[in-house]
Amino acid sequence: MLTRQLDEVLGTTQPRSRTALASESPLRVAAATLSWAPLEQVTATTVVGVLGQDDVSAFEEVVKNIAAEFGLESRVRLHVGSFSVRFSRAPLANSPLQH
Repeated sequence: MLTRQLDEVLGTTQPRSRTALASESPLRVAAATLSWAPLEQVTATTVVGVLGQDDVSAFEEVVKNIAAEFGLESRVRLHVGSFSVRFSRAPLANSPLQH
């Protein structure tokens, strides 16, 4: 079961039409972990890594797609040669107020 879940998250069983960025797998694992975790246990996660300047637009597109796929919000911070991506749960629009 764990192998199947990892294959799903990492996309190893699906054919790829493009070359994946090295950072895509850790981003997918982080997003999947957050989306599957109980609300009260994990509210956000951050991935930090190395990124070449020529990969910036492709990287931003990958982050956007992963966030949409898992129903998460994302915040990208780019630094010289590195990045950080924070995935967080999207706020619930109709959540009842707790007193």
